Amino acid sequence: MAKYQNGHYLELPRQIFTNSAFLDLSDSAKWLYLVLKENEHRYTGQNENFFFRSNADLARDCGWKLTKLTRYKQELLKTDLLETWQMHWTDKETGKKSEKHVTAWRLFL
Repeated sequence: MAKYQNGHYLELPRQIFTNSAFLDLSDSAKWLYLVLKENEHRYTGQNENFFFRSNADLARDCGWKLTKLTRYKQELLKTDLLETWQMHWTDKETGKKSEKHVTAWRLFL
């Protein structure tokens, strides 16, 4: 279930136009933030305040190679716009943790 209603638009906070942390980012890091914002809308449930994606999935979402994602992810992580941590997802039916590491993301803007 998506955090926000499925639609043909992306809701962005107005603060991105005035927040110095966002304005000081490279264009690629800004693109990564916008892709993360889209993923937040798509993958955060009504009862959570974070979502998760693997680096490979996120690179594909951005249309980038993994090396480019790594570079701009590091730039974005130096800001106070978000927080991230490594995790496994748990299968609801079996209760077993995934073998695949994913990155959990929480956006603050």
